[in-house]
Amino acid sequence: MRAWPDWCGQVVLNNEILSRLTYSFDPVEGAAIVHLLDFRNPEQIAVVPLARLIAPEAEDFAIQARIVNDYADLRPDRMAEVTDQAAGTLGYFARLMPLDMGRMPLTRHVLGLAQDCALHVAQHCKHLLACRRPDALSSQIQPMIPTPGHSTLPSGHATEAFAIAGALQRLVPLEFKTEDLDAKLIHMAARIAVNRTVAGVHFPADSFAGAVLGFAVADVIARRAGDPGDIFAVRFDGRGIRHADFYASRVWKDAQRQDFTTDDGVEITRFLPDSIATDTSGILRWLWTEARQEWSR
Repeated sequence: MRAWPDWCGQVVLNNEILSRLTYSFDPVEGAAIVHLLDFRNPEQIAVVPLARLIAPEAEDFAIQARIVNDYADLRPDRMAEVTDQAAGTLGYFARLMPLDMGRMPLTRHVLGLAQDCALHVAQHCKHLLACRRPDALSSQIQPMIPTPGHSTLPSGHATEAFAIAGALQRLVPLEFKTEDLDAKLIHMAARIAVNRTVAGVHFPADSFAGAVLGFAVADVIARRAGDPGDIFAVRFDGRGIRHADFYASRVWKDAQRQDFTTDDGVEITRFLPDSIATDTSGILRWLWTEARQEWSR
């Protein structure tokens, strides 16, 4: 693996995660479902729901569009970030810690894995839910960057950013973490997500869905790599989200992930309490172990 070109190794690593995920659509609830496969018993492969995403209703999206329009006031201050993050986001996390991509190639592989797999998972869910972008709902919303041609929910940038943040939370050894690093990672992921609303290409609802989905992807990567932490299934139900805006504290507070319920008592996101299982990958275990050791060199 060390001798291979980066892209070759990344293809193999991506498959170690994507081969354990499959997708379905529940027509009753209109839900996109991501399933996690468990191959610990090859004669009886377990298929367990990992993420369940239900799109907001038309009235919810109409109200959310007003929030998107209001965010345009931040465009002068966020212009550089928005345009830069359209091309990539990894460098923003490197600002929070001594993350030298040249000196830490296996850590770079882990983060590339988180980003690539989050992108694949988000795109599958986008296809199943087929939600229109903000500028398709209101002519007042004039995006500051080209609107992507695929559907809006979940936000791919939010999914990728929270997958990277979640992976780093579990990858970086405790002795090399500053006291508030975990919170800073989440706040950076949230800022990246919100910048897509500032740009006019995503609703806050898309960020909620992307955040919980990104956390789930990070959990799967870490657990497949032999990390002892848990995998928690997630649920996003946008029906009734209405005026609710997306903030970091609505998915992470007091050093732990947070469910979010609106002031009207509508549960939007939930991290399910029971841990779910999958098998360990030898290649990913090697990568994860070696990447953690890079932090002490």
